[in-house]
Amino acid sequence: MAVGYDVGARHIGQKVTSFDLSGSHAELRAVAASRTWLVPDRLDIAAAAALPIAFGTAQHCLFARGELKSGETVLIQAGAGGVGVVAIQLARRAGATVLATVSGSKRAGQLLLRGLDHAIDHRAVDVFEEFKRLTEGRGVDLVVDPVGATLRTSLAVPRSEGRLVFVGNAGGSKLQLDLWPALQANQLPFGVFMGTQFEKPDVYQAVSRMLEQAANGELDAMVDRRFPLAAAAEAHGYAEGRTRLGRVLLVP
Repeated sequence: MAVGYDVGARHIGQKVTSFDLSGSHAELRAVAASRTWLVPDRLDIAAAAALPIAFGTAQHCLFARGELKSGETVLIQAGAGGVGVVAIQLARRAGATVLATVSGSKRAGQLLLRGLDHAIDHRAVDVFEEFKRLTEGRGVDLVVDPVGATLRTSLAVPRSEGRLVFVGNAGGSKLQLDLWPALQANQLPFGVFMGTQFEKPDVYQAVSRMLEQAANGELDAMVDRRFPLAAAAEAHGYAEGRTRLGRVLLVP
């Protein structure tokens, strides 16, 4: 291992976590110092590897783009995913009422125990009808959607002048949408691609702050399972299933 020139205070021996657009599934990798964060001593280094992308994305979607405020209501699609489980925690800490879609009653129960207000099991109920029942037809202030295939529903549930943050297309679906109803309702749809955001001072500082909060037990990275690097194919199969809750890690 080595450090290059102009890396500031970084030196060999420090525990860091990082995010970068290229390179993974390796024992060693080169990353820009500006995309590394110091890992607090009391935080597990493997768990810290799961934090920057999930925590940074959830924070950015909810607050920088979604402008979530105390007393508002937010719907998080795929609440059991890596971004979803963190977004639930952050939204609850901010004083919001949190609804989330999940698959399966077991995962719904686990998230309810962790502070989720309402779980909507999309395998068991019609999501839109259940959403209308839970909100008494009022709509939510904000929707965070990392799924893509659910975007049609996500556009239908914000209140007039509500917000939608679209942050991914996990299913890889081709998206064809009618945005005219959103325009008529004066809703604000935002797209988020975090690969270009992490070096921004506010995003970088937010991740640093959340690493400290995780070390203090205030936030949970919720690592579901860890696999050795040699079992990468098995790890991918597990991650693509509908049983995990939170992140899946590959450990060299």
